[in-house]
Amino acid sequence: MDNLVFNLNSVFNDVIRRMEDEGAFDRDAYYDFVTEIIEEKRELGEITDDDDIDEMMEVLKKRWPDAEGALQSGHGDDILDES
Repeated sequence: MDNLVFNLNSVFNDVIRRMEDEGAFDRDAYYDFVTEIIEEKRELGEITDDDDIDEMMEVLKKRWPDAEGALQSGHGDDILDES
């Protein structure tokens, strides 16, 4: 389970960085980037079909309030400790 938390925190941080890079700050963009980054990680083999991808996406999508807060506060690279 610790590995899952690490992966989700890492993905969450990737999503926030991507949103900042793209200048997209709304919930729809957040959901789109969650899907996009999960798919990229699956294609790279960082996430496998054996992982519960739907659950990962659901957990990350529920973190929209965290993302919104991080984006509004101007945090960038240090949103969450990935360890």
